[in-house]
Amino acid sequence: MVRWDMFLVSLTGFAAGTLCTLAYLPQALHSFRSKSVRDLSLLMLISLNVGLVLWVSYGCMIYSLPIILPNAVTFFLSAPLLMMKLRYRKGAERREDLEAES
Repeated sequence: MVRWDMFLVSLTGFAAGTLCTLAYLPQALHSFRSKSVRDLSLLMLISLNVGLVLWVSYGCMIYSLPIILPNAVTFFLSAPLLMMKLRYRKGAERREDLEAES
């Protein structure tokens, strides 16, 4: 039998994780649809993804689904943005140089 207080703790964790993931969702969807990550900071994407991997690792160490699941979902939304940023970084730098010259 699950104790009520532990259920409330897990429910609070899932609610917090869900809201944080949902807060990131509009940015991820916008970037996927526009196929542009130009306005996203490379340092922000790197630190976000490293932090999410650490949160998932920590959640696994303490066997906490409210930590593991939302952070894993957010990682799977943000990792492709980081890959896009790294892949198209050179093209964006060239475009900025051309725009600066004109």
